[in-house]
Amino acid sequence: MASMIGVGMLLVQGPSAYAATPSAAKPVAITASPSGLGYLITASDGGVFAFGDAQFRGSMGGQPLNAPVVGMARTPDGGGYWLVASDGGIFAFGNAGFHGSMGGRPLNKPVVGIAGTPDGGGYWLVASDGGIFAFGNAGFHGSMGGQPLNKPVVGIAGTPDGGGYWLVASDGGIFAFGNAGFYGSTGGQQLNGPIIGIARTGSGLGYRLSGADGGVFAYGDAQFFGSMVGEPIAAPIVGITTNPTGGYWILGGDGGVFAFGNARYHGRVVYSAANPGGGSVPVSRNYALVLPRPSVTAAKLNAKHHDYPAVDIPVPVGTAFYAITSGTVTNFDQASGCGYGVQLAADDGGVYVYCHASQRNIASGSRVGAGAQLGKSGGQAGAPGAGSSTGPHLHLQLKYPSATRRCPQSLLVAIYNGTSVPALSSLPTSGCSY
Repeated sequence: MASMIGVGMLLVQGPSAYAATPSAAKPVAITASPSGLGYLITASDGGVFAFGDAQFRGSMGGQPLNAPVVGMARTPDGGGYWLVASDGGIFAFGNAGFHGSMGGRPLNKPVVGIAGTPDGGGYWLVASDGGIFAFGNAGFHGSMGGQPLNKPVVGIAGTPDGGGYWLVASDGGIFAFGNAGFYGSTGGQQLNGPIIGIARTGSGLGYRLSGADGGVFAYGDAQFFGSMVGEPIAAPIVGITTNPTGGYWILGGDGGVFAFGNARYHGRVVYSAANPGGGSVPVSRNYALVLPRPSVTAAKLNAKHHDYPAVDIPVPVGTAFYAITSGTVTNFDQASGCGYGVQLAADDGGVYVYCHASQRNIASGSRVGAGAQLGKSGGQAGAPGAGSSTGPHLHLQLKYPSATRRCPQSLLVAIYNGTSVPALSSLPTSGCSY
Protein backbone atom coordinates (compact mmCIF):
# COMPACT_ATOMS: atom_id res chain seq x y z
CA MET A 1 0.00 0.00 0.00
CA ALA A 2 1.40 3.38 -0.92
CA SER A 3 1.17 6.17 1.60
CA MET A 4 0.06 9.74 0.97
CA ILE A 5 1.60 12.87 2.43
CA GLY A 6 1.15 16.57 1.85
CA VAL A 7 -1.38 17.89 -0.64
CA GLY A 8 -2.37 16.98 -4.16
CA MET A 9 -2.35 13.17 -3.82
CA LEU A 10 1.41 12.75 -3.62
CA LEU A 11 2.21 9.03 -3.65
CA VAL A 12 5.47 7.78 -2.18
CA GLN A 13 6.83 4.31 -1.73
CA GLY A 14 5.29 2.34 1.10
CA PRO A 15 6.16 -1.16 2.31
CA SER A 16 5.01 -2.89 -0.87
CA ALA A 17 7.19 -4.64 -3.44
CA TYR A 18 7.84 -1.74 -5.80
CA ALA A 19 11.23 -1.87 -7.45
CA ALA A 20 14.02 0.32 -6.10
CA THR A 21 16.73 -0.08 -8.70
CA PRO A 22 20.31 1.11 -8.08
CA SER A 23 21.99 3.27 -10.70
CA ALA A 24 25.67 4.08 -11.05
CA ALA A 25 24.87 7.42 -12.71
CA LYS A 26 22.61 10.35 -11.95
CA PRO A 27 19.04 10.12 -13.29
CA VAL A 28 18.29 12.89 -15.80
CA ALA A 29 14.82 12.32 -17.29
CA ILE A 30 11.49 10.55 -16.80
CA THR A 31 8.99 9.64 -19.54
CA ALA A 32 5.47 8.25 -19.06
CA SER A 33 4.30 5.12 -20.86
CA PRO A 34 1.40 5.58 -23.35
CA SER A 35 -1.13 4.11 -20.91
CA GLY A 36 0.07 6.15 -17.95
CA LEU A 37 0.56 2.91 -16.01
CA GLY A 38 4.34 3.17 -15.94
CA TYR A 39 7.36 5.26 -16.81
CA LEU A 40 10.93 5.11 -18.01
CA ILE A 41 13.87 6.75 -16.26
CA THR A 42 17.19 7.39 -17.96
CA ALA A 43 20.52 8.22 -16.35
CA SER A 44 23.47 10.26 -17.57
CA ASP A 45 25.41 7.12 -18.51
CA GLY A 46 22.58 6.07 -20.85
CA GLY A 47 21.15 3.52 -18.47
CA VAL A 48 17.40 2.99 -18.87
CA PHE A 49 15.05 1.73 -16.16
CA ALA A 50 11.48 0.60 -16.84
CA PHE A 51 8.72 0.64 -14.24
CA GLY A 52 5.06 -0.38 -14.32
CA ASP A 53 4.02 -1.32 -17.85
CA ALA A 54 6.86 0.63 -19.50
CA GLN A 55 9.02 -1.67 -21.62
CA PHE A 56 12.81 -1.84 -21.58
CA ARG A 57 14.11 -1.77 -25.16
CA GLY A 58 17.84 -1.32 -24.57
CA SER A 59 20.26 1.20 -23.14
CA MET A 60 23.74 2.67 -23.39
CA GLY A 61 24.62 1.60 -19.85
CA GLY A 62 28.15 0.25 -19.74
CA GLN A 63 29.00 1.52 -23.22
CA PRO A 64 31.39 4.40 -23.95
CA LEU A 65 29.79 7.80 -24.53
CA ASN A 66 31.38 10.93 -25.91
CA ALA A 67 29.08 13.06 -23.76
CA PRO A 68 26.50 12.42 -21.03
CA VAL A 69 22.90 11.61 -21.86
CA VAL A 70 20.59 14.55 -21.04
CA GLY A 71 17.14 13.54 -22.26
CA MET A 72 14.71 10.94 -23.52
CA ALA A 73 11.61 10.76 -25.73
CA ARG A 74 9.49 7.70 -26.48
CA THR A 75 7.64 6.62 -29.61
CA PRO A 76 3.83 7.04 -29.59
CA ASP A 77 3.09 3.35 -28.92
CA GLY A 78 5.85 2.95 -26.33
CA GLY A 79 7.63 0.42 -28.51
CA GLY A 80 10.86 2.38 -28.48
CA TYR A 81 12.64 5.51 -27.37
CA TRP A 82 15.46 7.87 -28.13
CA LEU A 83 18.21 9.06 -25.81
CA VAL A 84 20.05 12.27 -26.58
CA ALA A 85 23.50 13.27 -25.30
CA SER A 86 24.71 16.80 -24.68
CA ASP A 87 26.78 16.67 -27.89
CA GLY A 88 23.59 15.95 -29.85
CA GLY A 89 24.29 12.25 -30.28
CA ILE A 90 21.14 10.13 -30.69
CA PHE A 91 20.68 6.54 -29.53
CA ALA A 92 17.53 4.81 -30.83
CA PHE A 93 16.01 1.66 -29.31
CA GLY A 94 13.04 -0.57 -30.09
CA ASN A 95 10.89 0.81 -32.91
CA ALA A 96 12.39 4.28 -32.59
CA GLY A 97 14.01 5.17 -35.90
CA PHE A 98 17.28 7.01 -36.24
CA HIS A 99 16.62 10.20 -38.22
CA GLY A 100 19.87 12.06 -37.69
CA SER A 101 21.89 13.73 -34.94
CA MET A 102 24.27 16.52 -34.10
CA GLY A 103 26.92 14.10 -32.89
CA GLY A 104 30.32 15.11 -34.24
CA ARG A 105 29.05 18.46 -35.50
CA PRO A 106 29.94 21.84 -33.99
CA LEU A 107 27.46 23.27 -31.48
CA ASN A 108 27.38 26.74 -30.00
CA LYS A 109 25.93 25.34 -26.78
CA PRO A 110 25.19 21.83 -25.49
CA VAL A 111 21.95 20.04 -26.30
CA VAL A 112 19.64 19.89 -23.27
CA GLY A 113 16.49 18.11 -24.47
CA ILE A 114 14.54 16.15 -27.07
CA ALA A 115 10.89 15.90 -28.15
CA GLY A 116 9.43 13.40 -30.62
CA THR A 117 6.87 14.03 -33.33
CA PRO A 118 3.34 12.61 -32.90
CA ASP A 119 3.89 9.68 -35.27
CA GLY A 120 7.44 8.94 -34.17
CA GLY A 121 8.82 9.86 -37.57
CA GLY A 122 11.16 12.54 -36.27
CA TYR A 123 12.34 14.60 -33.32
CA TRP A 124 13.57 17.99 -32.26
CA LEU A 125 16.69 18.67 -30.24
CA VAL A 126 17.12 21.91 -28.30
CA ALA A 127 20.36 23.48 -27.11
CA SER A 128 20.79 25.69 -24.07
CA ASP A 129 21.01 28.78 -26.30
CA GLY A 130 17.56 27.96 -27.70
CA GLY A 131 18.85 26.55 -30.96
CA ILE A 132 16.56 23.95 -32.56
CA PHE A 133 17.65 20.99 -34.68
CA ALA A 134 14.84 19.19 -36.53
CA PHE A 135 15.20 15.66 -37.91
CA GLY A 136 12.95 13.26 -39.81
CA ASN A 137 9.47 14.70 -40.28
CA ALA A 138 9.91 17.21 -37.47
CA GLY A 139 9.26 20.67 -38.87
CA PHE A 140 11.37 23.67 -37.98
CA HIS A 141 9.09 26.37 -36.55
CA GLY A 142 11.66 28.78 -35.17
CA SER A 143 14.24 29.04 -32.42
CA MET A 144 15.94 31.34 -29.95
CA GLY A 145 19.37 30.62 -31.42
CA GLY A 146 21.34 33.85 -31.75
CA GLN A 147 18.83 35.83 -29.70
CA PRO A 148 19.55 37.20 -26.21
CA LEU A 149 18.29 35.09 -23.32
CA ASN A 150 18.07 36.01 -19.65
CA LYS A 151 18.69 32.39 -18.71
CA PRO A 152 19.60 29.23 -20.62
CA VAL A 153 16.95 27.01 -22.16
CA VAL A 154 16.48 23.76 -20.24
CA GLY A 155 13.68 21.89 -22.00
CA ILE A 156 11.32 21.39 -24.95
CA ALA A 157 7.81 20.00 -25.48
CA GLY A 158 6.04 19.47 -28.80
CA THR A 159 2.38 20.15 -29.56
CA PRO A 160 0.07 17.14 -30.05
CA ASP A 161 -0.03 17.51 -33.85
CA GLY A 162 3.67 18.39 -34.25
CA GLY A 163 2.86 21.83 -35.60
CA GLY A 164 4.85 23.64 -32.94
CA TYR A 165 6.79 23.44 -29.70
CA TRP A 166 7.56 25.26 -26.50
CA LEU A 167 11.00 25.98 -25.06
CA VAL A 168 11.45 26.77 -21.38
CA ALA A 169 14.38 28.59 -19.77
CA SER A 170 15.68 28.10 -16.25
CA ASP A 171 13.93 31.30 -15.12
CA GLY A 172 10.63 29.87 -16.37
CA GLY A 173 10.54 31.99 -19.51
CA ILE A 174 8.43 30.35 -22.25
CA PHE A 175 9.09 30.63 -25.98
CA ALA A 176 6.25 29.33 -28.16
CA PHE A 177 6.72 28.47 -31.85
CA GLY A 178 4.44 27.25 -34.61
CA ASN A 179 0.94 26.48 -33.33
CA ALA A 180 2.11 26.23 -29.72
CA GLY A 181 0.09 28.69 -27.63
CA PHE A 182 1.52 30.88 -24.91
CA TYR A 183 -0.36 30.29 -21.64
CA GLY A 184 1.93 31.91 -19.09
CA SER A 185 5.38 31.70 -17.56
CA THR A 186 7.42 32.42 -14.44
CA GLY A 187 9.77 34.69 -16.37
CA GLY A 188 10.50 37.78 -14.28
CA GLN A 189 9.18 36.15 -11.09
CA GLN A 190 11.29 35.29 -8.07
CA LEU A 191 11.82 31.53 -7.83
CA ASN A 192 13.11 29.42 -4.96
CA GLY A 193 14.87 27.17 -7.45
CA PRO A 194 15.53 27.17 -11.20
CA ILE A 195 13.04 25.63 -13.62
CA ILE A 196 14.30 22.29 -14.92
CA GLY A 197 11.69 21.16 -17.43
CA ILE A 198 8.32 21.40 -19.15
CA ALA A 199 5.55 18.87 -19.83
CA ARG A 200 2.46 19.67 -21.90
CA THR A 201 -1.07 18.45 -21.29
CA GLY A 202 -2.70 15.88 -23.57
CA SER A 203 -4.73 18.54 -25.35
CA GLY A 204 -1.73 20.80 -25.91
CA LEU A 205 -3.72 23.69 -24.44
CA GLY A 206 -1.50 23.96 -21.40
CA TYR A 207 1.73 22.92 -19.76
CA ARG A 208 3.44 22.50 -16.44
CA LEU A 209 6.88 23.64 -15.39
CA SER A 210 8.86 22.03 -12.60
CA GLY A 211 11.48 23.65 -10.43
CA ALA A 212 14.57 22.10 -8.92
CA ASP A 213 13.01 22.65 -5.48
CA GLY A 214 10.01 20.51 -6.43
CA GLY A 215 7.74 23.42 -7.30
CA VAL A 216 5.15 22.88 -10.04
CA PHE A 217 3.59 25.70 -12.07
CA ALA A 218 0.48 24.96 -14.15
CA TYR A 219 -0.74 27.07 -17.10
CA GLY A 220 -3.60 26.87 -19.59
CA ASP A 221 -5.72 23.76 -19.02
CA ALA A 222 -2.99 22.12 -16.94
CA GLN A 223 -4.27 21.38 -13.44
CA PHE A 224 -2.20 21.73 -10.30
CA PHE A 225 -2.30 18.60 -8.14
CA GLY A 226 0.51 19.38 -5.74
CA SER A 227 4.26 19.81 -5.49
CA MET A 228 7.21 19.03 -3.26
CA VAL A 229 7.63 22.60 -2.04
CA GLY A 230 8.03 22.50 1.72
CA GLU A 231 8.64 18.75 1.70
CA PRO A 232 12.10 17.29 2.34
CA ILE A 233 13.76 16.02 -0.85
CA ALA A 234 17.12 14.26 -0.93
CA ALA A 235 18.25 15.85 -4.19
CA PRO A 236 17.07 18.57 -6.59
CA ILE A 237 14.31 17.68 -9.06
CA VAL A 238 15.60 16.94 -12.57
CA GLY A 239 12.55 15.93 -14.62
CA ILE A 240 8.78 16.08 -15.09
CA THR A 241 6.38 14.06 -17.26
CA THR A 242 2.61 14.12 -17.76
CA ASN A 243 0.41 11.12 -17.05
CA PRO A 244 -1.64 10.73 -20.27
CA THR A 245 -4.77 10.10 -18.17
CA GLY A 246 -4.17 13.02 -15.81
CA GLY A 247 -1.66 13.96 -13.16
CA TYR A 248 2.12 14.00 -13.39
CA TRP A 249 5.36 12.65 -12.02
CA ILE A 250 8.49 14.55 -11.04
CA LEU A 251 11.92 12.94 -10.74
CA GLY A 252 14.63 13.69 -8.20
CA GLY A 253 18.34 13.62 -8.94
CA ASP A 254 18.67 10.73 -6.49
CA GLY A 255 16.07 8.75 -8.46
CA GLY A 256 13.12 9.52 -6.20
CA VAL A 257 9.77 9.64 -8.01
CA PHE A 258 6.86 11.76 -6.76
CA ALA A 259 3.38 11.14 -8.20
CA PHE A 260 0.51 13.64 -8.22
CA GLY A 261 -3.12 13.55 -9.30
CA ASN A 262 -4.05 10.12 -10.65
CA ALA A 263 -0.43 9.31 -11.51
CA ARG A 264 0.69 6.29 -9.52
CA TYR A 265 4.05 5.29 -8.11
CA HIS A 266 5.60 2.23 -9.78
CA GLY A 267 9.19 2.26 -8.51
CA ARG A 268 12.31 4.35 -8.45
CA VAL A 269 16.01 4.46 -9.17
CA VAL A 270 18.41 4.76 -6.25
CA TYR A 271 21.47 6.89 -6.93
CA SER A 272 24.18 8.38 -4.76
CA ALA A 273 27.70 9.48 -5.63
CA ALA A 274 29.19 6.58 -3.69
CA ASN A 275 26.32 4.15 -4.54
CA PRO A 276 27.13 2.03 -1.47
CA GLY A 277 25.37 -0.98 0.00
CA GLY A 278 23.72 -4.16 -1.14
CA GLY A 279 22.69 -4.59 -4.73
CA SER A 280 24.99 -1.78 -5.78
CA VAL A 281 25.67 -1.66 -9.49
CA PRO A 282 29.20 -1.51 -10.91
CA VAL A 283 30.36 0.61 -13.81
CA SER A 284 28.58 -1.64 -16.30
CA ARG A 285 25.22 -0.62 -14.75
CA ASN A 286 23.41 -3.47 -16.46
CA TYR A 287 24.20 -5.92 -13.66
CA ALA A 288 23.98 -5.88 -9.87
CA LEU A 289 25.36 -7.92 -7.01
CA VAL A 290 22.97 -10.70 -6.06
CA LEU A 291 23.66 -10.24 -2.34
CA PRO A 292 24.71 -7.32 -0.10
CA ARG A 293 28.38 -6.60 -0.61
CA PRO A 294 29.31 -7.04 3.08
CA SER A 295 27.87 -10.57 3.02
CA VAL A 296 30.01 -11.94 0.17
CA THR A 297 33.58 -12.23 -1.06
CA ALA A 298 34.98 -13.02 -4.47
CA ALA A 299 35.96 -16.44 -3.12
CA LYS A 300 32.39 -17.22 -2.04
CA LEU A 301 31.07 -16.20 -5.44
CA ASN A 302 33.68 -18.33 -7.20
CA ALA A 303 33.10 -21.52 -5.19
CA LYS A 304 32.41 -24.78 -7.01
CA HIS A 305 29.02 -26.45 -6.80
CA HIS A 306 28.17 -30.10 -6.33
CA ASP A 307 26.89 -32.16 -9.25
CA TYR A 308 26.13 -29.50 -11.92
CA PRO A 309 26.89 -25.90 -12.98
CA ALA A 310 25.55 -23.50 -10.34
CA VAL A 311 26.78 -21.83 -7.16
CA ASP A 312 25.81 -22.08 -3.48
CA ILE A 313 26.61 -18.87 -1.60
CA PRO A 314 26.61 -19.27 2.20
CA VAL A 315 24.73 -16.39 3.88
CA PRO A 316 22.56 -16.18 7.01
CA VAL A 317 18.83 -16.79 6.73
CA GLY A 318 17.05 -13.52 5.97
CA THR A 319 19.79 -11.99 3.79
CA ALA A 320 18.31 -9.87 1.00
CA PHE A 321 18.95 -11.10 -2.53
CA TYR A 322 18.68 -9.03 -5.71
CA ALA A 323 17.95 -9.24 -9.41
CA ILE A 324 21.28 -9.66 -11.15
CA THR A 325 19.91 -7.76 -14.15
CA SER A 326 16.57 -6.54 -15.49
CA GLY A 327 13.86 -8.98 -16.48
CA THR A 328 10.56 -10.64 -15.60
CA VAL A 329 9.97 -12.55 -12.37
CA THR A 330 8.21 -15.91 -11.90
CA ASN A 331 7.86 -17.46 -8.44
CA PHE A 332 7.57 -21.24 -8.04
CA ASP A 333 7.44 -23.82 -5.25
CA GLN A 334 9.32 -27.12 -5.25
CA ALA A 335 8.82 -29.19 -2.10
CA SER A 336 12.13 -30.97 -2.64
CA GLY A 337 15.10 -29.46 -4.44
CA CYS A 338 14.73 -25.71 -4.86
CA GLY A 339 12.01 -25.08 -2.28
CA TYR A 340 10.72 -21.52 -2.61
CA GLY A 341 12.21 -20.38 -5.92
CA VAL A 342 12.39 -17.23 -7.98
CA GLN A 343 13.08 -17.35 -11.72
CA LEU A 344 14.26 -14.22 -13.54
CA ALA A 345 13.80 -14.31 -17.32
CA ALA A 346 16.39 -11.64 -18.00
CA ASP A 347 16.81 -9.07 -20.73
CA ASP A 348 20.32 -10.39 -21.40
CA GLY A 349 18.76 -13.65 -22.63
CA GLY A 350 19.65 -15.65 -19.55
CA VAL A 351 17.33 -17.38 -17.09
CA TYR A 352 18.49 -16.97 -13.49
CA VAL A 353 17.06 -19.28 -10.83
CA TYR A 354 17.30 -18.44 -7.12
CA CYS A 355 16.50 -21.23 -4.64
CA HIS A 356 15.73 -21.79 -0.93
CA ALA A 357 14.13 -18.38 -0.31
CA SER A 358 12.58 -17.66 3.07
CA GLN A 359 10.66 -14.71 1.61
CA ARG A 360 9.74 -13.49 -1.88
CA ASN A 361 9.04 -9.82 -2.48
CA ILE A 362 8.00 -9.55 -6.15
CA ALA A 363 4.81 -10.90 -7.71
CA SER A 364 5.02 -13.28 -10.66
CA GLY A 365 4.87 -11.45 -13.98
CA SER A 366 6.45 -8.27 -12.60
CA ARG A 367 9.22 -6.43 -14.43
CA VAL A 368 12.24 -5.52 -12.33
CA GLY A 369 15.49 -3.68 -12.88
CA ALA A 370 19.00 -4.70 -11.92
CA GLY A 371 19.37 -4.58 -8.14
CA ALA A 372 15.67 -4.89 -7.28
CA GLN A 373 15.24 -6.94 -4.10
CA LEU A 374 13.59 -10.23 -5.04
CA GLY A 375 13.36 -11.69 -1.55
CA LYS A 376 15.35 -13.02 1.40
CA SER A 377 17.53 -16.10 1.59
CA GLY A 378 16.75 -19.21 3.59
CA GLY A 379 17.95 -22.79 3.42
CA GLN A 380 17.76 -23.81 7.06
CA ALA A 381 17.03 -27.56 6.96
CA GLY A 382 13.33 -28.28 7.49
CA ALA A 383 12.26 -24.62 7.33
CA PRO A 384 9.47 -23.51 4.98
CA GLY A 385 10.88 -22.95 1.51
CA ALA A 386 14.20 -24.68 2.23
CA GLY A 387 13.51 -27.60 -0.09
CA SER A 388 16.38 -30.08 0.07
CA SER A 389 18.83 -27.58 1.55
CA THR A 390 20.79 -28.70 4.61
CA GLY A 391 22.06 -25.27 5.69
CA PRO A 392 21.56 -21.54 5.13
CA HIS A 393 22.65 -20.32 1.69
CA LEU A 394 21.46 -18.85 -1.60
CA HIS A 395 21.53 -21.19 -4.59
CA LEU A 396 21.87 -19.57 -8.02
CA GLN A 397 21.66 -21.16 -11.46
CA LEU A 398 22.13 -19.58 -14.88
CA LYS A 399 20.62 -21.09 -18.01
CA TYR A 400 21.62 -19.77 -21.43
CA PRO A 401 20.25 -20.34 -23.91
CA SER A 402 17.02 -22.00 -22.81
CA ALA A 403 17.81 -24.96 -20.50
CA THR A 404 21.60 -25.03 -20.94
CA ARG A 405 23.18 -24.64 -17.50
CA ARG A 406 26.28 -22.46 -17.38
CA CYS A 407 28.79 -21.71 -14.65
CA PRO A 408 27.84 -18.28 -13.24
CA GLN A 409 30.99 -17.82 -11.15
CA SER A 410 33.03 -15.58 -13.47
CA LEU A 411 29.98 -13.38 -14.10
CA LEU A 412 29.38 -12.94 -10.37
CA VAL A 413 33.04 -12.16 -9.70
CA ALA A 414 33.15 -9.58 -12.51
CA ILE A 415 30.12 -7.83 -11.03
CA TYR A 416 31.70 -7.95 -7.57
CA ASN A 417 34.96 -6.44 -8.88
CA GLY A 418 33.21 -3.86 -11.07
CA THR A 419 34.92 -5.09 -14.22
CA SER A 420 33.46 -5.86 -17.64
CA VAL A 421 31.07 -8.78 -17.48
CA PRO A 422 31.63 -11.76 -19.79
CA ALA A 423 29.15 -12.63 -22.53
CA LEU A 424 26.77 -15.35 -21.36
CA SER A 425 27.67 -17.42 -24.39
CA SER A 426 31.29 -17.48 -23.19
CA LEU A 427 30.47 -18.95 -19.77
CA PRO A 428 31.47 -22.61 -19.51
CA THR A 429 28.97 -25.44 -19.20
CA SER A 430 31.31 -27.51 -17.02
CA GLY A 431 34.28 -27.17 -14.74
CA CYS A 432 32.57 -25.44 -11.81
CA SER A 433 31.27 -28.56 -10.06
CA TYR A 434 32.88 -31.33 -8.10
